[in-house]
Amino acid sequence: MKQKVTVIVIVVALILGATAVGWIYYRANPDAWEALVADLNGEGTASRPASPRPASRPSRATGTLMASGAIETEDVTVAAELGGRIVALMADEGDEVEVGSELLQLDQRTLQAQRDGAAANVAQAQAALDGAQAQLAQAQAGATDEEIAIAEAVVLSAQGQVDAVKAALTQAELTTDSARTVEASESSVAAAEAGLAQAQGAVDLAQANLAAAQAQLNSVLNGTRPQEIAALQAMVNQAQSQYQLAENIHFVEFVDPGIGGWPEERARWQADTAKAALDAAQAQLDLAQAGASSSNIAAARAGVAAAQAQVSMAEAGKAAAEAALSPAQAAPQTIEDQVGVAEAGAAAAQAQVEMAEGQLAQAEAQLAQIKAGATPEQIAALEAQVGQAKAALAAAEAGLKALDIQIEQSTLTAPVSGVVVERLLQVGELAAPGAPLFTLANLDEVTLTVYVPEAELGRVSLGQPVEVTVDAYADVFVGEVSHIASQAEFTPKNVQTQAERVHMVFAVKVRLANPDHLLKPGMPADALFEDVN
Repeated sequence: MKQKVTVIVIVVALILGATAVGWIYYRANPDAWEALVADLNGEGTASRPASPRPASRPSRATGTLMASGAIETEDVTVAAELGGRIVALMADEGDEVEVGSELLQLDQRTLQAQRDGAAANVAQAQAALDGAQAQLAQAQAGATDEEIAIAEAVVLSAQGQVDAVKAALTQAELTTDSARTVEASESSVAAAEAGLAQAQGAVDLAQANLAAAQAQLNSVLNGTRPQEIAALQAMVNQAQSQYQLAENIHFVEFVDPGIGGWPEERARWQADTAKAALDAAQAQLDLAQAGASSSNIAAARAGVAAAQAQVSMAEAGKAAAEAALSPAQAAPQTIEDQVGVAEAGAAAAQAQVEMAEGQLAQAEAQLAQIKAGATPEQIAALEAQVGQAKAALAAAEAGLKALDIQIEQSTLTAPVSGVVVERLLQVGELAAPGAPLFTLANLDEVTLTVYVPEAELGRVSLGQPVEVTVDAYADVFVGEVSHIASQAEFTPKNVQTQAERVHMVFAVKVRLANPDHLLKPGMPADALFEDVN
């Protein structure tokens, strides 16, 4: 019994060993395996037809390797970066497109309205920058000789006013003293002298007014400074920006009611107000650019003449006061009934003196400031305003640029040349950001994938030239091996016979330039590998 079991084990081991040896042999020699299968099926070698192979050595060219496959393309999915409603389609399935060709158009109305507002903001920021720069330039340039002359004339006029009111105060005080005494002859003389002093003050005031009128005439004749014209131009630009912004708001809110916004009456009022401000600023600029008119010059000359007449009158008053000094030696008189009135006049004269002195101090401070020019702190503050205006302009321009980019992105273009193989949405539908809208097949470069048996793999190398032919054309397309699979696989199931599907093969990809787009996806093609060994 034990001997029978031993024999059975030995027989099974021999069978398994023979099977393993046969599998290894036929695994290394697929042709022998096919011959064995044919013999088992009762087919002779001579009568068995040759089945197609993924790659074979044609009998007519022993130095080449031939394989067949299908043309493949790289698919590119095209999606919109922005969302929106589709308003136009410029490509459909089956159309060939070039790089940059427009595929679809999204609704741009909201973006265009936002861009108009951003453009108005840029114009307003530019106008603000121009105004700040004009103020800085004017401060850095300092005061002109005409401005200094006018300020000095104002100081002289204020000084004359102080002298005049002080003389009036002295006279009021003397009148009060005269009213308090019975013997007023000496007080009357003092009052006459005070009158003379007041007349002299009037002469000084008239002469100061004459100097101020002459300085004003010189300023009119010299015209407006370039810095002042630049400042007026900046005011016009800013008013123009405000008016354009108001008009854009009115357009957005009421020409396109779908956007919604402020009541129309309020928007119209804002637009009219901005227009009035623009007209006023433009009028000031036109007046400054036109220079002094003949009427202005005539008025300035008339002011000088009037000041000269005032000087003459003041000098005549002084002469009268001098003539009245002798009669002041008249007999004594009493004015006790006028004491209260005289005291009130003195108090009023004192108040006028204090007010005149304050005006004089203000005029002197203004003159000192004009002569000294802008302080370093003021210059620094104006420079800071210019910097802020530049930053605001840069921010407004960045906002405008961002909207221009979004408007550009609302028109979807082809990233590659190829054929539209799929279109996913229709006109009127909403496209979500990042959602696929088109699928393009890149026809500029196509790939042919073939399968080479492992026994023939040594005849294929990367970069190896390959001649490719298709049934549709008589031309030979030249490509090169771009990829060799690193792992073997069984022949794909779409190969026709079961005998071929059990072979171990390696996928080889051939890259082909296709500038004329003659090769289409799915075309059967034959590849001829030249023997490089």
